[in-house]
Amino acid sequence: MGNFWSGLSQLSIPIQLNTPLGLAAWSALAGVPVGIIALYFLKLRRRPVRVPSTLLWRRSLEDLHVNSLFQRLRRNLLLFLQLLAVVLAMLALTGPQVKGTGALGQRFVLMIDNSGSMSATDVAPSRLAKAKEAAKKVVEAMDGDDLAMVISFSETARVESNYTSDRRLLAYRIDSIQPTQATTALREGLQVAAGLANPSKQIGEGVAASSVIAPKMFIYTDGGFADVEGFSLGNLESEVVVIGPPPPPYSPPAEGSSGADEKARVRNPSDNVAILALQARRDEDKPQVYQLFGRVHNFRAEEVATEAQLYRHAADKPGDAGELVDAIALKIGPQSDQSFKFDLTDTELAPYEVRLTVQDALALDNRAFTVVGTTRKAQVLAITPGNRYLVDTLRTPSAAERAEITILSPEEAKGEAIVRDLKGGRYDLVIYDGVKPDASPEANALYFGQFPPGAAYEKPKDVAQPVVLDWDIGHPIMQYIRDLSLVYIAAARMVELPPGAKSLIDSNQGSLAFQAPREGFSDVVVTFPLMEGTMPNTTWFRYISFPLFILNSIQALGNVREGAGDEVAVPGRPVPLHAETISREITVTSADGRDTERVPRSPQGTFVYNKAARTGVYLAQWEPNGRLPFAVNLFDFRESDLAPRGLVPEGTPASMAESYKIKIGYNPVTGTQKLPDVQKDIWWYFALLALGVLLVEWYVYNRRVYI
Repeated sequence: MGNFWSGLSQLSIPIQLNTPLGLAAWSALAGVPVGIIALYFLKLRRRPVRVPSTLLWRRSLEDLHVNSLFQRLRRNLLLFLQLLAVVLAMLALTGPQVKGTGALGQRFVLMIDNSGSMSATDVAPSRLAKAKEAAKKVVEAMDGDDLAMVISFSETARVESNYTSDRRLLAYRIDSIQPTQATTALREGLQVAAGLANPSKQIGEGVAASSVIAPKMFIYTDGGFADVEGFSLGNLESEVVVIGPPPPPYSPPAEGSSGADEKARVRNPSDNVAILALQARRDEDKPQVYQLFGRVHNFRAEEVATEAQLYRHAADKPGDAGELVDAIALKIGPQSDQSFKFDLTDTELAPYEVRLTVQDALALDNRAFTVVGTTRKAQVLAITPGNRYLVDTLRTPSAAERAEITILSPEEAKGEAIVRDLKGGRYDLVIYDGVKPDASPEANALYFGQFPPGAAYEKPKDVAQPVVLDWDIGHPIMQYIRDLSLVYIAAARMVELPPGAKSLIDSNQGSLAFQAPREGFSDVVVTFPLMEGTMPNTTWFRYISFPLFILNSIQALGNVREGAGDEVAVPGRPVPLHAETISREITVTSADGRDTERVPRSPQGTFVYNKAARTGVYLAQWEPNGRLPFAVNLFDFRESDLAPRGLVPEGTPASMAESYKIKIGYNPVTGTQKLPDVQKDIWWYFALLALGVLLVEWYVYNRRVYI
């Protein structure tokens, strides 16, 4: 009998049965309606009596007709009421349940990803719209004693609604979530959710979370973020609902393919072609010519033919349409890169834009911006105990062309004037070679073998001979670096990356270099020292990638006004501006030219713009004639890779399945595109109906109503 009910449960109907009775009990119950009907067929035993006339006995004659085999059941209300009551009682005993997306008295945390990739249109009308639709289904299935909160997240997290049972309000808050052009950082969203779902706090619109019911957290995302390892969800039960097209079935690698081919197979194709890098530099042989370098990646499974069009914008008119000045035809192989280069003879300060003509699922990364023109040299301070490899690199003509560099020993850096300059924001970039400062400078910083001050770096672990596996060539600091796999490293120190950090160099034991945001500035940390005393700790000095890394760092972190420094500004993050003015404030015009913001000088002497929410060229201005255009770009491989992460392709070997899963906390989580069904009992509806029918039958019987 159990197989019968389980078979019914698997039918594609919204109701499933969960009866507590076995086959014997159901056999006995099946005899009840049969017995009721049989009672109505029993003939009445009457004593024959002679009467002189039947005129007064018509009711008795009609009763005789009713007692015939077929007339007895005709229009007998009591019989049908009794059978209906029995049938309803039997339906209640089958234990019917309705499939839904919620449970009685449940607490829901609905986290909706509204990062740049969620604007993709490969799921109509867009991924974000699909995510909001799925979240509203949970709200619609809520009962009167259910509570839900809504959180949107991208680069930062935003609480759209605290705990409430008002389904109309929740649906309104979900509909009000707008797409952003920022990257995805799930950790901050999880921290907000875990904090608000803490049952010890009074939260929401006058409603507190329950300490008995564990909140259920649904994360609606396409998985475009790094794994969140080492994070405790507390009493939250998480479920990742992956938004996007399902991955194609797994296909085994061809014979003779390498392990690298197998690793690349983890990345599924998607309908997107993206500009991942754009950088301007002077031609070394022709200083009067700027060279604009870019890189495009094809995420599709087939070759793409497109055109890279170069537009020149007016430096003093943000949001103008731009003028087409050049174009290059590109053919990009499946899931591969293609570089391009424009030569610019116009050296006046001007913003430039590169557009791809290809039509794909995400238009956001088909445009990239940079600023080309008059050079502003970076103000760089290097603090080193005497590392000749670093000092020689900083004294090259290429470095001198980009920056005014001051080199000091650790003892000299403790001087009162230097400390005052570090706190006052005089420098654009400070390089700490094996030196850890007492406080972070009011500038971007580059660390070798040390970590910035702060609790996030208090417990590093020592590792021996890490092996370089991969590096992010799309990041401005890693541009043109190709030989890191040859570098030997004797020892390094590893930490868990802080929130918002981006790994630049990966090894078999953790990140060897990363960039972390810090209150409007950036810290770039190389986790291995260049020297151990007087002996080298690495062979990096032997390769061209070392001076390239130093020059790229000066260019990207030093606010050099040749375009490359602008690409570190990404949507949703603060942008530090080094305006050469004594004014207390500057004005910044948005990329579309519609809004103007007054930005006050910080106590440290810098200006920090916090409203760079979209890609494009912004314009900072100050009296009397100061002008500083700066570019904001996405340039994020993970955000442009639209292949949803978290779904394991059909046929994937068990040994590779974990590579596709999202890791939240300490365990990998398999994503789903379908909300889990939660059963709601409805047997008591049938029981109440059966009781109501019995009451009607009792009323009819006592009123002696016969039809």
